[in-house]
Amino acid sequence: MSKDWTLNHLGMMVTNKNSVLNHFQSLGVGVSAGPQPLQPYEEGTGELMYFQTLEGDPITHQYKTGGPHNFRDGNSQIGNCQLEVYPMKPGPGMFISEYLKKKGSGINHIAFNTPDIDRDTERFLKNGCDLVFNATVNGKTIENYLDTRKYGDVMISLRPPADEWEIAWRKNNKSHPLVKNWKFFGVGVVVKDCAKACEYYSNLGFSIEKEVHESQDFGVKFCHLRVGTMMFELIQPTSDKSVYKECLNMRGEGIADMSFIVEELESEIESLVDKGADLLISTNEFALFDARREGNIIIRLLNNA
Repeated sequence: MSKDWTLNHLGMMVTNKNSVLNHFQSLGVGVSAGPQPLQPYEEGTGELMYFQTLEGDPITHQYKTGGPHNFRDGNSQIGNCQLEVYPMKPGPGMFISEYLKKKGSGINHIAFNTPDIDRDTERFLKNGCDLVFNATVNGKTIENYLDTRKYGDVMISLRPPADEWEIAWRKNNKSHPLVKNWKFFGVGVVVKDCAKACEYYSNLGFSIEKEVHESQDFGVKFCHLRVGTMMFELIQPTSDKSVYKECLNMRGEGIADMSFIVEELESEIESLVDKGADLLISTNEFALFDARREGNIIIRLLNNA
């Protein structure tokens, strides 16, 4: 199912959008790129169905499309990856605000474009995942949120293929001279039980690239699943000295890192350290940087050599 997906964005819920965007830009990691364009930009009638709390009842809201956009979200262009930074108030209001109340800021959903949103939504529903958000424009679904939090505490969002407006916007963002030539590789999701989480996501249609392995050097068990072109790494800490154990203790299960392939690892390390990034681990193959002060995320750079 997920083989024909393309990554749309990683979704981060925060209380202060500008603080997070400034943080990534000051480290030389990402460049603030403004809000997403309307999906799609056409006049007519839109309708939202969403849960205010995941244990409550859904509400619906209709609105006229093609008008002004409130521009609440901001985006950081990190290499060829878009990080959506959306400000919310913790607590009741919309289901995703519960993340802020429970865990603080962080990446809590991944949005994909799929050529068949109805087919893929139905597969999630058959596997026991609830539809917690549905957006339509003129009767056509433009986004669904599926509750896939059982292992890893991550939600999956599905969208149809990007239209010309969005494609042009993304192309413009990536052309900015301050955007680094980093290639997005995937996310590291810290979990309590790697084997169970691997089975869960495999049943949802993610393809297993590497079965569960253990690294005693870094104090983790891990496995790799592929979703379109991105890697979905599940990480179970096995040592109290592991930084991922610290992530699990602080926020529970969830996305702990974003990883990118770079051409010159040593020069990238030097550049980020010069800008004040905290280097956690450095090897010939990868480096971990602690960017958790705003947004609760670790940046992982992988050597392309």
